[in-house]
Order: sequence, then structure tokens, then C-alpha cells
Amino acid sequence: MKVLVFIQWPVRAWSIPDAHAAALAARFPNVSFIRAHSLDEAGSKISEVQACFTPHLLPAMIANAPSLRWVHSSAAAVEGLLPLAELAAAGVTVTNSRGIQAVPIAEHVMGGLLVLSRRFDQTLAAQQDGHWIQNALTDKWPRMLYGQRMTIVGLGTIGLEIARRAHAFGVHVTAVRRHPDREQPAYIDAVVGPDDLDMALQGRDIVVVSAPGTAATFGMIGATQLAQLQRGAILVNIARAGIVDGPSMRAALADGQLGGAVLDVFDQEPLPAADPLWTTPNVVITPHSAGFRASHWDDVITLFSDNLQRFQRGAALRNVVDPVFGY
Repeated sequence: MKVLVFIQWPVRAWSIPDAHAAALAARFPNVSFIRAHSLDEAGSKISEVQACFTPHLLPAMIANAPSLRWVHSSAAAVEGLLPLAELAAAGVTVTNSRGIQAVPIAEHVMGGLLVLSRRFDQTLAAQQDGHWIQNALTDKWPRMLYGQRMTIVGLGTIGLEIARRAHAFGVHVTAVRRHPDREQPAYIDAVVGPDDLDMALQGRDIVVVSAPGTAATFGMIGATQLAQLQRGAILVNIARAGIVDGPSMRAALADGQLGGAVLDVFDQEPLPAADPLWTTPNVVITPHSAGFRASHWDDVITLFSDNLQRFQRGAALRNVVDPVFGY
């Protein structure tokens, strides 16, 4: 069996290290792993493989892959793969790595919320200047997360871990997901469908966007939705920038409808140095790094290894992506 491994990104953290590629070869001595370091190289080698371990496929590549039957994305998102309908029509199953980043992203969300609620952004800035700002903190008191009302838009593996941690802080959690009739975890107060999004946002203190980036979710949080929130609410986006309408978000930050934001994703990345978001008060900016942690690739290749074993013996694969919904 031959497997194409092509996982190269401009961001070093998301490119498979040589040591982990070598670890796969050691685990599966009877599998021929073909490594590619560019799209052109991947395109020239895909013709001989039965499986691909990659988050990137161009439409032209499928015509050159008569033996391809399975693609596993090293990421949870599959936007980098050619139209999923084409892969499905060609008899190719797509799986992804959802769940791998759920815990670090959930911790990132809670960290950002604590920065804003406890005003760590101001105290850390004061620390650099050696200023004791105790009295300044009573001008606008730090607030507790306890008792706050949060709506999580997207209740996949990431959303569930965020809800679990928010509940532990005493936050009241409502969630929006495509299948609201599925079993509701005890740590979530209510689950509704996308048609009830506006209702789920009414009067909420925090909205966390953790939905997948698909045609159905693009632009789903706009001016109308932000207006439903409690004035001064906090927006957290660790999903895809396009899910939140950028101009509406910026306007809400400017007029105080949003009291703050924790942003890990942006319409343009890297975020330009001249972008006003850098200096907007009460905005925590991170460089699309919410999922970073040292054990990332250990977990990714463990999941892929399990699926490769399943593929070899003809068993059901984990994390199969629905070609219609894109996740």
C-alpha cells in the first residue's frame, strides 16, 4: 500500500515534522509513505497511491489519482481539499482530525475571557511600567465569569470542551448546533438549532464562535445578531473570521455594543500592522494560535495511525466528513 504525505504550511506548527513522518514509517513497515513538500510534487506522486494524509488537494489532482480511496486531513477543517462532492463521486472517503485541538482551544478561550473579565490586559501593561493601579481598577470593576450567560455557536468537539470549562466557572451556557435534538450534556443549559440563533443570543454576556467554516455558516453573525447581545458583551472567535461580519464587529466594538473581543482568526492573516484592531481597547489578539501545544503532532499521527489500521482491514473509519455539510 502507498500513502502520500503532504502536510506543508507557511505556519511551521502545522507542517508535519520530519520526526513524525519517520515515526509513521516505523509504525507501518509494510506501507510505502511517499513524502511531498509542494503541491507540484504532490500532484506528480498522487497517481500511485491509495491514500493521502494531507489538508491540500487541487481539483486537477483527482483526475490523476485512479487508485485513491481515502484522504485524511491533518486538520479539522477541510477547506483546503478539492470540492468534497468530487471526491465522493470518485469513491474517495474523507476523514479529518477533529477533536485533536479541542482542549487547547477551550483553554485558550477561557484564558482570553479571564484576561478581559479580570482586566489582566491592564494590570500586565501597568506591570511593565511599574505602576500600582489598584484604585484605577475600581473605576470600572473587574467582573466575574460566575453567573455570566454564554452562547456557543457550534457545538462540535471544541464547543463541547468550551462549554465544560465555562460551566465549571459557573457560567450559564446555551449552545447552537445543527442537530439540537441530540443528547444534551448536563453542563449545558439549553441547545437550539440555527433557526433560533437570534433568540439564543438575546441578552447574552458572551458569545463564542466555534462553528466550522462552511457556506452555511459564512456571515451568520452580523449586525442583527450582535444587537441581540447584552450591551458590553464579549465576542470570542476561534473558528473562522468569515463567520462573523467584520465591519459589523468593528462597529459594535466602536459603539460599545461589544465591550471586548478575543480574536484568534482574521480576514487577512497575518493581521496588517496598521489594522486598528491592534490598538482597540479590550481586544485580545492572538496569531491564529489557539490550537498550539507541544503534543499536537503526537496526537495527529496517533489518530491517523488508528484510521490507517482501520483502512487496511476494511473497518469503519473515524471522523468521516459529510461531503454535503463539509464537516
